[in-house]
Amino acid sequence: MSARFSRGIGRWVGSAEVFDGQGRFLGNGADYRHVQALEDGRIRIDVSFVGPFKHSGHYLIREEADHRLYEGPANIGYAETLSENLVDANAYWPALGLSQRFFLMVVDGDLQLSLAQMSRGEHLLYVVVGQNERVPDDAANPQPTLVSGIHYDLQDDPTAGRGTLLLHRAGCWQGELSGLDADGRRLGAVPYTETVTPGDGGRLTVAVAGGHFDPTSRELDLLTDGRRAWATASSAVVGSYSLDGGRAASGQLYHRDVHLRCWLRSVATLDGRRKAVVQHWYRGGRRVGTQFGVLTFLAHCEDTKM
Repeated sequence: MSARFSRGIGRWVGSAEVFDGQGRFLGNGADYRHVQALEDGRIRIDVSFVGPFKHSGHYLIREEADHRLYEGPANIGYAETLSENLVDANAYWPALGLSQRFFLMVVDGDLQLSLAQMSRGEHLLYVVVGQNERVPDDAANPQPTLVSGIHYDLQDDPTAGRGTLLLHRAGCWQGELSGLDADGRRLGAVPYTETVTPGDGGRLTVAVAGGHFDPTSRELDLLTDGRRAWATASSAVVGSYSLDGGRAASGQLYHRDVHLRCWLRSVATLDGRRKAVVQHWYRGGRRVGTQFGVLTFLAHCEDTKM
C-alpha cells in the first residue's frame, strides 16, 4: 500500500449538499465511507449515501504510480493522482446509471472536500458538494453542519439557506497553487490570489493574479444570478461557470491574451474559510498543465503578504 493511500485508510463521515443540474438545492446527503487495505495491495471502499438519491455498495481500487483504477463493482473508472492529497476521476456508477466527473482533495489530514458532477449521457442530473471528516473507529459519528430547512423553501435560494454566496463574498482568496506540466512533471508551488468585488445589478469583478500558466494580473468582469456567472465582452478573461449553493463552482474560462482555456473547479468548506481549487489548462484540446491547492479567505487582501 502506498503512502498516499495510507492517509485515507479509516472511516470517513460527511454531510453532502445535493443540487440538480440547474443548481437548485435538493437536500443534504449522509455520506459514509470505510476504507480498508487488502492483502493483495488493493483498497476496498464500502460506501453508503442517503439523500435525494441513495446507494450503498463497495468497490476496489488498484493504485499505480500516477493513477488509480476503480475496478468495481459499485464504481468503475480511472482517476489521475495529481498529488498525494488530490485525485481527479472520471467514473461510472452502474447501479445508478450515472457517469461522474469527480475530484477529492484532502484539505488537512482529517478533512476532505469533493465535487461530484453526475450525468446521464450529456445531461447533468446531480451535483454533490461534499465535506468528509475522518472518524476514529471507536468514536461516534460527528454532528453534521446543516442549515435547517426543506427543499420546498430552499430550492429557489441560490445560497441553500446560508444567506450568502461564499465564493462571491467581497474579499480575497489567497494561498499557493502547485503545478504539473503537460507530462505530469511537478512545477512547485507559486502564490495565487483572487480578489472579489461585488457590484450593483448582479455585476461582479474578480481580479486574478499568480499561478503557473497565466501569472499576469487579469480582471474578470462578470454578471451573475447566484447560480451562474458569465463574462462581459470587455472582460480580459471570458467564459462562464456554474455555482452550487454558493460553495462550489465549475466552468470554462478563456484567457484572451495567452489563448489558454482554463477548466476550473472549486469547493469551499462549510465555514467558508478555505476552498479547494483544481484547474486544468488547455490550448485547444491539448492540456498544457494543471494547478491546484487550498486558498484561505480574507476580508481584506492587505492583511496577508504574499
